[in-house]
Amino acid sequence: MNNQIPQIINDNEYLYRGIIEKFWDFKNNRVSSAAFKDSKGVSVDRSADRAESDCIIYLKKKKHFFAITKIQVIEVKKNDAVVKYCPLSDNPYHSEIHNSEDKVSLTKGKASRISRTSKVVHKNTT
Repeated sequence: MNNQIPQIINDNEYLYRGIIEKFWDFKNNRVSSAAFKDSKGVSVDRSADRAESDCIIYLKKKKHFFAITKIQVIEVKKNDAVVKYCPLSDNPYHSEIHNSEDKVSLTKGKASRISRTSKVVHKNTT
């Protein structure tokens, strides 16, 4: 694990979000925008120079997720949302997506656009 994770998140970095089954849109076979609605901020893990496979393995060790998505920081910013680096004692990669510098919870429209922009990189088959 990298103990020298930069405080500034690069626009080219990816953010990984674990998706539980209730936030999967089975009709359209994609993540639901509800997965990006959280009054405490959308919890994500930043890539921080790790390989994608390492990011997926790390998230899978934390919890049993139905799927894992990724979105590039620049895409979050294009949707007028902000990414904040919020490391935790047990997760140095933890970050959050907020609506703005002053408001935490994403608007419905932003959550929808970000969910559609995110790419599924892992999905359970069982």
